[in-house]
Amino acid sequence: MPTGEEKFHALLRDLREFEADLRTQASKKRLLAQQFETNAKKDPSNREFDLTQARMLDYQHQLLNDIGNTVERLIKHHE
Repeated sequence: MPTGEEKFHALLRDLREFEADLRTQASKKRLLAQQFETNAKKDPSNREFDLTQARMLDYQHQLLNDIGNTVERLIKHHE
């Protein structure tokens, strides 16, 4: 049976992994947003769609980073 201390360290480890995953997902969203922005410049026929997708993905990028920042603060507070 794990002790309270062991459970706490396992939780911190899981939070670090969660933060890293959030950062990875945020980076992927930003890259996709940039691709849609580039496509909007190249193909005027789909410009509105591409810009809408870019805005949505950029918003998701920001949200994931904000959540990652909160998780990072929690980790630092409890280390």
